[in-house]
Amino acid sequence: MTDIIIVHSQYGDATNHWYEWLANNLILEGYKVTLFNIPIEERDTIDTWVKRMKEQINVCKYETYFVTHGFGTLATLKYIEQTQLNKIEGLFSISGFKEDAQDIDENIDLDVTIDYDQVKSKVQDFYGLCAVDDKYVNYNETKRLMDTLGGKCMVSNYGGHFLETDGFNTFNALQLKMQAIMSK
Repeated sequence: MTDIIIVHSQYGDATNHWYEWLANNLILEGYKVTLFNIPIEERDTIDTWVKRMKEQINVCKYETYFVTHGFGTLATLKYIEQTQLNKIEGLFSISGFKEDAQDIDENIDLDVTIDYDQVKSKVQDFYGLCAVDDKYVNYNETKRLMDTLGGKCMVSNYGGHFLETDGFNTFNALQLKMQAIMSK
């Protein structure tokens, strides 16, 4: 069975939004799920995120997918770049962006560089999801990330940043799409 690693955004932690809901549903479907969590007080640099990821995440087989959200996508890309791991199946990015993003929340610290060729050599497929009405990350930034990674991007007219405040305590559409892709 496929392993799933969920990496939350900078807004909240693993207990907010749809993360626990998705983890529990995927576990009930038979997937092995790791729900990454970094305390708010430790989120000062991307290096701290990557350090915590190395402590909590163990990628041991090709049949692995990351599900990332917002800044969690950037941290995951840096983790993948820096970690010695064999190729994995995929990465789902919800409202993700590159380190040179221009049209995102001004409170996001982008002091990082990513070797996208290195990341692409370790991940088979990339999938992005974003919304036109996202007030934190412009949907074009997610599209640009997916273009850089050679991935597919779905743009929704509504959904915001896919936070609890946008109505996302659950995320049925994401789970169904993931399971359809992972069962191919």
